[in-house]
Amino acid sequence: MDKKYLTFLIFILGSLAFNATAQNCNVAYLGTKTLYKAPSAKASAAPAGYKAVFINHVGRHGARHLTKEVSTSFSYGFLNNADSAGQLTTEGTRLWAMVKKLDKVEHKHVKSISAEGVAELNGLGDRMYQNYQAVFKGPVKLSVAITKEVRTKQSADAFLAGMKKNLKDSATVEEYPDDLHLRFYDLSPAYTSFEESAPSNGELVRLKQQLQVEKIEEQIAAKWLKDISVLKTATVAKLVSDVFGFASIVPSLKQEITEAGFKPGDLNFESFFTCKEIQVLGKIDAAEDYYLKGPGVDNNGLQVRIAAPLLADFIKSTDAWLAKPEYTARLRFAHAETIAPFAALLEMSTANKATPKGQDFEQNWQAGQVIPLSSNIQWVIYSNGKGSHLVKFLLNEKEVSISGLKPVKAGYYDWKLVRSFYLAKLQHLGLGMDSDMLQYLKELK
Repeated sequence: MDKKYLTFLIFILGSLAFNATAQNCNVAYLGTKTLYKAPSAKASAAPAGYKAVFINHVGRHGARHLTKEVSTSFSYGFLNNADSAGQLTTEGTRLWAMVKKLDKVEHKHVKSISAEGVAELNGLGDRMYQNYQAVFKGPVKLSVAITKEVRTKQSADAFLAGMKKNLKDSATVEEYPDDLHLRFYDLSPAYTSFEESAPSNGELVRLKQQLQVEKIEEQIAAKWLKDISVLKTATVAKLVSDVFGFASIVPSLKQEITEAGFKPGDLNFESFFTCKEIQVLGKIDAAEDYYLKGPGVDNNGLQVRIAAPLLADFIKSTDAWLAKPEYTARLRFAHAETIAPFAALLEMSTANKATPKGQDFEQNWQAGQVIPLSSNIQWVIYSNGKGSHLVKFLLNEKEVSISGLKPVKAGYYDWKLVRSFYLAKLQHLGLGMDSDMLQYLKELK
């Protein structure tokens, strides 16, 4: 065989192998953009004589589009200028072409849930009815809370569409905005400062140094630019972050990509990263969520205590139903920043573990398992008809235990003990059931 031809063949096969590896890393890097999966395990049977009577629910919006137009991103403007200046490599030119395709897909869709998100929420609503049919016998009246973001309204509509297809009679829906209990993180000056200080967070700094993130980001950007010196370290990070964000949003846009006239491979942003690179970037992304929204190094930290208003709302709405069963279910549609701290505050065993400084958080907390797209928390209330009530806790429709509480039967907890347990948590924070929660958030330190 001709030596030049053999060399060329080896080069081509090597390139194909590299691309195949980059596109099939089998690395769980999507984090909070992980698509929701319905649980496969069957729910455990309730204790004899008990049946489900009421559901208290809060869920994250479904799979979504980007939250801002591609054309307004740093990467779009930079790649456009670099292309005009002849500064893009072959890979950089391929990236720029792909970014423009994503812009076409996303134009006028930003901030909304995608077709994938609609399907996720349809399924959630359908399964809630199918799994707890006893709750929905007779007239159905639903309390539905949303936030100021349109994707929570769209998620509520999709959820209700999935549920209502099962109802023989029309359901009464009372919908209202509720940022106090669902976007509590926006109402606390202390939390805003905490979030803005993320770049100086000791554990994040340590982890980035350990993983050599700055070096990896430079290596990535160097594939796209003939001269990386035109970028400062901060803007290198911004460029790489944008492209990584594009890679993680694409799985949510399958139908929209087809409708725009493209094939999935036309927007394979994942192919711009090696498996190691995508693993490192995914870990840093998850770490930021863990330390800023989850248990972090202290499960009693500001980032968890911020969810106290929602806990009080769950207790009060459950009390209200027990006193007078007005609503069939209380449904709330919010954000990842709502679910993560609430799950930790509730002491849900798969979402409440803090990690000592210097240790690897991934053994205690997985973003894709705790707060994937359409993630949700449910309290299902059971009654024996004789004044006794139990609570089953679900995280993403899976039964979960509560650290510090002993169940009556695996998965089922006595409501009186649950109520006392969480009231004690609120009291420890200086709160009662009638406390001014807005004032609490403003004064939180």
